[in-house]
Amino acid sequence: MSEFNLIVIEFFLLLALFFFIFAFSIISSESITVLISIILFFIFLIPFFQVLNEISLVVFNEGFEGTLLNSIISYSIFIIIFIGIFLFVEMVYVSLFN
Repeated sequence: MSEFNLIVIEFFLLLALFFFIFAFSIISSESITVLISIILFFIFLIPFFQVLNEISLVVFNEGFEGTLLNSIISYSIFIIIFIGIFLFVEMVYVSLFN
């Protein structure tokens, strides 16, 4: 497998991890579970953006057509922002009404 394929696989695995954290947080409404979800979200946020930088670098160096990949990256950033906002709102909700 090429370096690009490995980086894309890592990107999709991290994105799936964020979806799992999101689903785990939605299912449970305990304050400790939401706190764990937020902590895991922030822990995996830095590697996610590092993988995005690596994808951009490899696409630029290899000369690939990056329009589809750039759209996937931009939409994934919006999804990650939505998950972060949702986790924050859920933490406030659980802490106020628990």
